Amino acid sequence: MRNKLYLLFSVLVLNSFFCISQDKKIDSLKNELTLAKEDLHKLEILNTLIESINEDNVWSQYNDILGILSQKLMVSGDAETKLKAKGHYADFLNNKGYIYNNLGDISVALDYFHKSIKIQEEIKDKKGLAYSLNNVGFIYNSQGDIVRALDYYEKSLKLREEIEDKEGIAQSLSNIGNLFEQTGDKSRALRYFYQSLRIRETINDKLGQGYSLQNIGNIYEEQNNNAKALDFFTKSLKIRTEINDEQGIAYSLYNLGQLYLKENKINLALENALASLEISNKIGYPTNIGAAANLLQDIYKSQNKYDKAYDMLKLSNRMKDSLNNSELQKISVKKQFQYEFEKKENAAKAEQEKKDIKYNDQLQQNKIIITSVLIGLLIVIIFSVFLYRRIKVIQKQNFIIESQKIEVDKQRELAINRSIVAEKQKEIIELHQKDILDSINYAKRIQYALLANERLLRASLPGHFVLFKPKDIVSGDFYWATQHNDNFYLAVCDSTGHGVPGAFMSLLNINFLNEAVIEKNLIKPNEILDHVRNRLIEHFSQEGGRDGMDAILMCINRSTNKMTYAAANNAPIIIREGKALEMPKDKMPVGKGEKTNGFTLFDLDLQTGDVLYLYTDGYADQFGGPDAKKFKNRQLNEFLTSISDLKMQEQINMLNLTYDNWRTWTNEAGEKCYHDQVDDICIIGIKI
Repeated sequence: MRNKLYLLFSVLVLNSFFCISQDKKIDSLKNELTLAKEDLHKLEILNTLIESINEDNVWSQYNDILGILSQKLMVSGDAETKLKAKGHYADFLNNKGYIYNNLGDISVALDYFHKSIKIQEEIKDKKGLAYSLNNVGFIYNSQGDIVRALDYYEKSLKLREEIEDKEGIAQSLSNIGNLFEQTGDKSRALRYFYQSLRIRETINDKLGQGYSLQNIGNIYEEQNNNAKALDFFTKSLKIRTEINDEQGIAYSLYNLGQLYLKENKINLALENALASLEISNKIGYPTNIGAAANLLQDIYKSQNKYDKAYDMLKLSNRMKDSLNNSELQKISVKKQFQYEFEKKENAAKAEQEKKDIKYNDQLQQNKIIITSVLIGLLIVIIFSVFLYRRIKVIQKQNFIIESQKIEVDKQRELAINRSIVAEKQKEIIELHQKDILDSINYAKRIQYALLANERLLRASLPGHFVLFKPKDIVSGDFYWATQHNDNFYLAVCDSTGHGVPGAFMSLLNINFLNEAVIEKNLIKPNEILDHVRNRLIEHFSQEGGRDGMDAILMCINRSTNKMTYAAANNAPIIIREGKALEMPKDKMPVGKGEKTNGFTLFDLDLQTGDVLYLYTDGYADQFGGPDAKKFKNRQLNEFLTSISDLKMQEQINMLNLTYDNWRTWTNEAGEKCYHDQVDDICIIGIKI
């Protein structure tokens, strides 16, 4: 299956050192195809040929043969042959999607990919399905639809994890990392790039390691951590040199040259840029040549060597012209596809003309039959005249009865019309409600994508549970976590409001938390909450609003294992030796309040066997029983103490059961009644 879309860099990976051996392999495959007698064997050879040939206009011809032959075998009476043929036909569709994506026909490409997905799901081809899902994700990513791209990338990753396709898992992790890098979430992007790198090291994928190291280096360079960026760019260059990946070497040299120029190390920048240009000229890739030329132009300008800078400018412009010519070639290929389509359409027209001739012959026969029928009808009409007078008498007798019925029918029709109008109004209201609900559910997907990643929580907190129950689909409560340098941060927060307004506040608060840690490099939890409060006041104080959040923000330093936290109105609870210890907090919100002093930094001294709980006020504020009493914090702390020795999953089960029982009550008639959920609920338990 043609799968060059599945990596963002894959269309660039064509190494010159294997071109001669590749040509020999292609000639051998063509010869084997000519000699093959069994159709299934031919399909396998065609698939290998398509993967081996790099010229689109050549391999696409073999792909057309693959499609025709696989369709022929899909109607076979042999179940195994039919199954294999379907798999190859799905490959054909996937390849078509790749072709049309390259030509810029995105809608056609997506149509082919989805057709391929449908067949792969039917035949349970998980590996092929993962590639197709990844290709669709790549298209949505190129269109800027990050949410859809992430959805398809994660579906692909899940399948690859199920079948333990380590190479595929590494590719999916790399693609997801690229998504988060595009959205500005550098910390999360780094985590995915590191995971991808570790897998590629395990399976000894040197080519993939080169790109993972480059991706990580790019992130560190964007964060102005030049020392780490230099380390990773150098490691990438070393691996690429080992495997003679000439294009990769050109990239690494370019990255190093750019980094040295930023640090004003002009001689080193010039040395690496010239080396990048030399290799790029050797392999003949306009993109690489243009990039190296642009870098050398900047270097020569810094040296006041304007004649050389001008030469590099001309070279860069020539490469742009070359790339434009490549686009013209794409248009030419697209026209060739259009020609092939018209040729097939003309063949279909010729077939239709044959059918028209046959239809005209049939029409002549029908005329004879119709004439005979008309003669018969004439006889019937003559007989009907004799019956006419009798019918008129009967009609007169029925007139009075019919007049009365008409009046009744009018009244009934009026009632029906009123009912139809009411039903239409109901449908319109339901449609509007559905649109609103669909929008809120889409917002829910966005919000859940920004909550703390479960993989990160498992890695940092092996013994934990998360109870998260929004009141109205989306939530003002949220839990957030990130890993930055040696620090792991975890927050449980209650934004102002719930439902859609609360969700908007939660997204804003998450953004400010990320800004404080990742962009501002604030380390202490109290300083982070101070920053978020200032940002909220900037946004809302002019309107007189007091929007913000109550929050617990915890930090674990991995080097020292020291735990610190800051608390705004809500405080963490420690269960130790059967007793609940409520930790100190600041009685003010993260937002505009009565107090203006900074938040306090508290130490969190935990012992083995302790259970730590972070929660918002939603569970304690829930009404229950016939008297509609609140559950309250005291009862919640006592309940948490009673279940703290249980396993994490058992604890969350008990919390859910107790919550449902509390909301349920029986009225005087013996009927079960339920109190509505009054607020969002979020509880995180951590066993030390």
